[in-house]
Amino acid sequence: MHDITIKNFRCYEEKSIEFRRGVNLLIGDNSVGKTSLLHACNLAVNAFFSGYSDENTVWRSADDNDFRETGITESPIEIIFHPNEQDYPIIQTQSGSNYSLDPNVELKIEKKSKKNSRNLTTGLKPLRDYATVCNHFSHVLQEDKSVLQVNILPVYACFTTEDIHSVRKFDKNKFNKYNHKPSFGYFECYDCRGLFECWIKRLLVLKEAQRGDEEINSVRNAIIDALGSNGCNIINDMDIRHNEGKVYFKFVDGRESESALLSDGYRRLVNIVMDIAFRCALLNKAMFGDQCYKHTHGTVIIDEIDEHLHPALQVRVLKALQDTFPKIQFIVSTHAPLVMSSVEPRKDEKGNDINVVYKLEYSDGKYSHKELNIYGMDASTIIETYMGQPSRDLKVNTDIKTILELIDKGDIQTARKLLKELEQNIAGGDPELTRMEALISFME
Repeated sequence: MHDITIKNFRCYEEKSIEFRRGVNLLIGDNSVGKTSLLHACNLAVNAFFSGYSDENTVWRSADDNDFRETGITESPIEIIFHPNEQDYPIIQTQSGSNYSLDPNVELKIEKKSKKNSRNLTTGLKPLRDYATVCNHFSHVLQEDKSVLQVNILPVYACFTTEDIHSVRKFDKNKFNKYNHKPSFGYFECYDCRGLFECWIKRLLVLKEAQRGDEEINSVRNAIIDALGSNGCNIINDMDIRHNEGKVYFKFVDGRESESALLSDGYRRLVNIVMDIAFRCALLNKAMFGDQCYKHTHGTVIIDEIDEHLHPALQVRVLKALQDTFPKIQFIVSTHAPLVMSSVEPRKDEKGNDINVVYKLEYSDGKYSHKELNIYGMDASTIIETYMGQPSRDLKVNTDIKTILELIDKGDIQTARKLLKELEQNIAGGDPELTRMEALISFME
C-alpha cells in the first residue's frame, strides 16, 4: 500500500503514515503503537479478499477489540488507504480488455460500533471489483485443458512474534494435497502462526510423490539466496529425506540439522523465507517457474524481526529478505539497533527512495512519527541518540561521568583512584577507559 490513515483504532484517535515500496522499518519504545499499526496494515492488505474469495481465502476485518477505548462513547473505526500502483497492475481479461485499479482511489474499511458486527464495504468497492476480476482472470483454461496464467497474483503474509511455536486449529491436511488452486497461496496468510511444520510436511509429500518440483525448487532457491553466503550466511542448502520423513538444513560451516532441531532464530528465518517462497510458487509458478519468488509483488508484515536473532543475523536479515524478494514490500518492526542501522538507502528505476526507517513516538497525549537516516551507525550511537538510553550499565556510565568531571576539575588523584577501581570490573582494552587513562597521565 502507499499510505494508511487509521481513526479510532486501538490506541490511535487518528494516525496517518506513508509507506515506501521496499523496506519500511518501524522502531520505538514499547507502547508507542507499533503492533497496532502493523495490525491495521494487515487489515488493509487483507481487504483484497473482500473480492478475491474462495475456499482458501478468508476476509477478516476490524473486530470489537480494535475499537479505541475512550471510556465515554464509541466512535466508528475507519482504516483509509491508497493502493500502490506497482501492487495492482493492469489485468488482462479473457475478452482482451484491460481492468485496472486507480492508484489515487481512496479505499476505506469502516465499522460503526461493537453492536453492529458488520463491516461496511462500500468504501472497498473499487478494490473488491479489482480482486474479483483478478480471481477470475489470473489463470485461464485452454482448449487442450491446460491452464495458462496471464496475470500475476500478489502475495501477502503476516508474521507475529508467536509464529514458530503457536498451535492452531485449521485444516492441516490441505498441505498434503499435491495439486492446489493458485489461491492456496493465500491460505492462512492473514496469520502465519503455526505453519512451519505444515510447510515442512508439504516438502516431504511433494518429494515422495516426485511432484511439485517448481514448488520445491522455489523454496530451496529462496533459502539459498536469503540464508546462504550472499544473505544471512547460515544455511546453504536443504535436503528432503522423505524415507526418514525429515527435512535437513545444511549450515555454511558443514554441519546439518533436521528442521525440528533448529534453534529458534534459525527456525524463524527458515519459516519466513519458506512461507513466502511457497506462497509465491503456488500463486505464480505457472508464469515464472521456480524463480517466481523474484518476480512476485505484494506486502509482507513482520513484527519484531530481530526476535531470537544473534547480532550477526540482525545486521543481515533485512537486506537478505529484500534481495531475495525484490518486488515485495516489507513492513517490519524491531527493537534492535543493528537491524535499524542495516536499512540501506535504495532507489527504484525512477529514482524514488524505496526504503525508510520511522521512529514512532508518544508525547503529551499524541502519537507521532519521524523519518530517521541511521544507515551504518554503530549500535551505541543509536541507543544513546535515538533510543534515549545509555549504551552501558547505568552504574558504569555514572562512574565514567564522575571520573571525567574530576579530570575537568583537576582532581587527578581522586580520578586515578576511581579509574583503578573501575578497571578491576571492566575488561581491558575498553576505549573509554584507555582515553581516560591517557588524559590522567597527561595531567599528572
